[in-house]
Amino acid sequence: MLEYTPIAQFAIGNDHKVKVWNRAFEVLSGVSAEDIIDTDHQWKIFYSSKRPVLADLVVEQDYEKFLEIYGTKNPAQSSIVPNAWEATDYFENINGRPRYINFLAAPVFDHAGNITGAVTTLQDITHGKIQEDAVRRESEQLQQQYSLFQSSMGERFTFCNIIGKSRKMREVYDMIARAAAVADSVVIHGESGAGKELVARTIHNLSQRKNAPFLSVNCDAPSESLLEIEFFGHVKGAFRGACNDKKGVLCHVQGGTLFLHDVGKLSLNTQAKLLRVMEGEGYSPVGSNEVLYSDLRIVAASTRNLWEEVQKGRLRSDFFYRLYVIPVDIPPLRERKEDLALLADYFLSRMKSSLHFYALPEKDIQALYNYHWPGNVRELQNVLRRYIGLQGLDAIAPPNIPLPEIPPARPSGVIAVSDSGTDLPLTDAVARFEKQFILSALELSRWHRGKAAEKLGISRKTLYRKMVAHGIDMP
Repeated sequence: MLEYTPIAQFAIGNDHKVKVWNRAFEVLSGVSAEDIIDTDHQWKIFYSSKRPVLADLVVEQDYEKFLEIYGTKNPAQSSIVPNAWEATDYFENINGRPRYINFLAAPVFDHAGNITGAVTTLQDITHGKIQEDAVRRESEQLQQQYSLFQSSMGERFTFCNIIGKSRKMREVYDMIARAAAVADSVVIHGESGAGKELVARTIHNLSQRKNAPFLSVNCDAPSESLLEIEFFGHVKGAFRGACNDKKGVLCHVQGGTLFLHDVGKLSLNTQAKLLRVMEGEGYSPVGSNEVLYSDLRIVAASTRNLWEEVQKGRLRSDFFYRLYVIPVDIPPLRERKEDLALLADYFLSRMKSSLHFYALPEKDIQALYNYHWPGNVRELQNVLRRYIGLQGLDAIAPPNIPLPEIPPARPSGVIAVSDSGTDLPLTDAVARFEKQFILSALELSRWHRGKAAEKLGISRKTLYRKMVAHGIDMP
């Protein structure tokens, strides 16, 4: 029976001599059954000097010796096979290769219940251990990134030229560190002017590709053909005016990071060609049949909801799933106004001015807080440039648009009676408020129930129960 199993196994008797050495173990060990059966040389496969292997210890039922010999090899009693012991060891050379081997040895009993030998099952887990070690190294690298993150923050609340101390920005820093520590594609969501390219550059500069190029392509090109030429290049004679060969961005970014701005505006045909590049199938310059390959990482940015673009048929689902591995959401400036003073001080300290602005007066800071910042950080920079030139914030809003005021916040959880057009019982008013409050949290969290529950300070189960009670359905 052991002979025909595809799993490597051998068996020994009470005399510790090999009785069975199956074909699968011949392949694993490189030692034929003919050369080892009826000998006690099983140790020679693994060790340079004679010592008991796991099967020998099982025959002797010497558990203390088992723990002594395999103390650093994850020794344990099997939770699956009765009376079996198991351990894992590394060997530099088994049949010409370094290997991690998992041993599981179980006793063999006769009809009277006496041990007559032991069977050992061996599993080569080298591939799994290599992956495990890679995950461990990745985790260590991530911890290094976190250390860099902590040291970069310092007293100025900066992270690699990104400014902010708000909770939402700390979450962004956390995702940047995670994204930099792995090799997967990244999608950065954020409104125009929020700093998507700065985040992309930071991910690149903290990654293992930092010494290779970082190149940016605006996917909102006037024509598909021009964009494909920019990506893939062309050969001489490919079209009228192509007097020479031209290399594309995919050639120049070799080993680095390609940043796709407004990725949702790529044509379906270009998406398919980029997908082949990401899958390692290569690309061809325009007018050529030659297949070229590029080692790169893609970091994409979008102001649109990419899943909605898939549902509308404007984004290929296979391209979306290949691209959308690590999402990074950048909050708009109006949702992190506690960072305004820091950002203003940072920008002013770097703007040339004979007036030497380094900090804004309190009244001007309040004016910044009262504005809703549709243009985000980019608009703030422009406002501060005008501030230096005009010595005031009179031009904070676009022409003919009044400066919006933020109404004073009500105490948390209070609803005025006048809010209702009709008289409502207290229980109905509380229920209406709770429903609106839950809807607001869900919308702010993009309908991610876990994040919404965290904002509300309740568990996901409680949130789900309340959604059902209020008739709130997921979009």
